[in-house]
Amino acid sequence: MVPCSSRAALLLAVLGVVLLLSACTDADEADTADDPDDPAADPDDDPDPDDDPDPDDDGPDLDANLTDECVEDAEPGDDLFPEQASFEHATTVDLSYEGTYKVLEVTPPGAEDATPLVLLQCGAPEPELEGELADAPIVEVPVERAVTATTTNLPHFDLLDAVDALAGIGRADFVTTDAVREAAEAGDLVEVAGPDDEPELETVVDAEPDVLVVDGFGPEILDDAERFRDAGVPVALNADFAEQDLLGRAEWIKVTGALLNAEAAATEAFDDIAAEVESLRAEVAEVAEDDRPTVLLNEPFEGTWFAPAGDSYQAQAIADAGGDYAFADTDGTESLELDLETVLDEAGDADVWLQAGSVQGTYDDLVGVDERLAELQAFQDEDVWAFDRGMSPGGGLPVFEEAYTRADLYLADLVSILQPEVLPDHERRFYGPVGADR
Repeated sequence: MVPCSSRAALLLAVLGVVLLLSACTDADEADTADDPDDPAADPDDDPDPDDDPDPDDDGPDLDANLTDECVEDAEPGDDLFPEQASFEHATTVDLSYEGTYKVLEVTPPGAEDATPLVLLQCGAPEPELEGELADAPIVEVPVERAVTATTTNLPHFDLLDAVDALAGIGRADFVTTDAVREAAEAGDLVEVAGPDDEPELETVVDAEPDVLVVDGFGPEILDDAERFRDAGVPVALNADFAEQDLLGRAEWIKVTGALLNAEAAATEAFDDIAAEVESLRAEVAEVAEDDRPTVLLNEPFEGTWFAPAGDSYQAQAIADAGGDYAFADTDGTESLELDLETVLDEAGDADVWLQAGSVQGTYDDLVGVDERLAELQAFQDEDVWAFDRGMSPGGGLPVFEEAYTRADLYLADLVSILQPEVLPDHERRFYGPVGADR
């Protein structure tokens, strides 16, 4: 018989061995679990983190807007537009972002309310729209086939390297943007303008565009837009012509950028233009008041002289370029309807006469309009400037196309005329002396 004290000692020794073996086993299992290369490791104990849904995952992880493809696996609430644009100068347009879609709102002249257009990222689920957006047309972006009945946005497509996104234009012979005209001559663009230069419904529908861009002239434009929408073509309104500031018009490149999901490129292009405009404005601001010439605009048409009022775009541009507009003290943005006697009396001694005659014409041609025009001081000094330089075969003018976007070049033309010492070597793109190209 083993004494009690010996049995106790034996039990303690056995217990120690058991505890030691248990500790070793636990340690080995822990080492095995930490070693991903050990074939004995249990994959269920250490799952691949990519296999588990991330509770913080808020949809596709985009570093930039999708400009040539659709999104995949998008859900309502996802943020699909990491690159966004906003307007600081344009007053007739607004743009907001709602995750999977954008809302473009344009207020054409004379309209009480803005007209909304929903720009939905393609591949994203169609949103449930309420309130003022409940009946808004939806355009999937990026737009791949655009038809535009206005020429002022054609330079946008060129600057954004997106001429291939154009499916149609109004009339090719009006176009002065080289890349667009070349595409039209190659047969890549449909001409949608009818005999009255308005887009024809059947021609537009046959072009199968994602969107039709039209100028928002007059209250009837909303009825026209509805007519195209009923035919399956959503309409985007253009109102850049209503902006009364150089940069306000130029900033409309961001609207085209929004249609193309190219907000980053559009903003960069606009910022470059704005920097040049502000630089020129700053230089001209140093010119003494006594050195600012008085400027007369336009010429009579069928006996009436239509002169821009003092708050107009052209009046502001002249001030920016270092001139004093002859009718700057009038109110409003519309045209003044004057007779020649009034113009001779109030502005006959103007130093510079802009937007009269033709670079391909003569001073005799001006006298042929009305012999009394020879009484104008600028006529006698031969300081008369036409703005038809670069005219297309159909009569389209770059000043009504490229100048809207390239506010820097337009202002530079004016500065070179009104303050030539500021830009002595500038090569004018839109203006030229009467008879310069004969």
